Amino acid sequence: MTLGIDIAGYGGDRILKNKTSDSWIALAVIACSAVLFVALAFGLTGRFLVPGGHHVRVRFHDITGIKVSSQAKYAGARAGTVSSVRILSAAERTADPENLVEITLDLLPDVPPVSKNATVSIAADTLLSDKFVLVQDDPDTAPHLGKDDVLQGISPTTFDELTRNVDDAIEGVRKVMGGGTADSANDILTRIHKLVDETQGLLTGLQPVVTDAKTVLDDAKVALTDARSAAADARSLLADNKDRIGRAVSRLDSAAGSIESLAKKGETLLRDNEKNLTRSVSDFRVTSENLKVTTTYSKFFLRDLAERPSRLIWGGGKPPALPDQQKILDSRQAVPMR
Repeated sequence: MTLGIDIAGYGGDRILKNKTSDSWIALAVIACSAVLFVALAFGLTGRFLVPGGHHVRVRFHDITGIKVSSQAKYAGARAGTVSSVRILSAAERTADPENLVEITLDLLPDVPPVSKNATVSIAADTLLSDKFVLVQDDPDTAPHLGKDDVLQGISPTTFDELTRNVDDAIEGVRKVMGGGTADSANDILTRIHKLVDETQGLLTGLQPVVTDAKTVLDDAKVALTDARSAAADARSLLADNKDRIGRAVSRLDSAAGSIESLAKKGETLLRDNEKNLTRSVSDFRVTSENLKVTTTYSKFFLRDLAERPSRLIWGGGKPPALPDQQKILDSRQAVPMR
């Protein structure tokens, strides 16, 4: 009886311990699931637990490939995520007809404040990789964004749009080629043959021009050869007469120095004797004026003496009329005797 009770007690403790360990395992699974759920929620919503980040609002006409939780990069480095995507209201589209969608970027705290000149575009690393929002900015060139400021984004060029453009181009080529019918193809071939014939005619007409150009080039080569020969002769002449030319240049330099020295001496002589020269010129002028008057009066005296030589002995008679002294000085020619 006692043995049975002990065995029963031992089995009950073991069962209780198993239940306790199962409970802890269940709680651990629940906690890990909660952590994973929270992490997944933050990853999908693009929100961070890091405090101090900032938000940037950007408007686009098209955000194909962008969704909530898409990455945001600043100068190529991961800088945050897209936290919200909102279609503009009718009033907002009326006020801003170029844009249809507004997204909000949650940027990390270490990202510099975005300026008003920032460029925001949608890009991708490869053709098949996920798209992201790329922010490029030089924060020192413009003021920072305010709380209510919105940036203008650059919409991407999608692969479907490129395909449509290629289809339009192919359709345009097909229309140019006449819709692809056999008659149109024959017409195109006829035009091509005609174009080839005209090209051949043009080439035939260009042959004389090419021949003339070749002749001109040959003449130019001859002229260039002559010019090189003349240059060589000139260099040889200069080399042969280098000493003579050097001596001539030296003599010219010496002569120029002598002339300059003579000019300086003449200038010094004139400066030192300026007063004497002025006085001499003044005296010479007075002497020449006196000589002019004396010569004029002498002519009158000799004429009167030649007419009446007796006056030299007996005197008498009326003296001849003499011209005024100022008239003699002002006259540029000899004063006539009356």
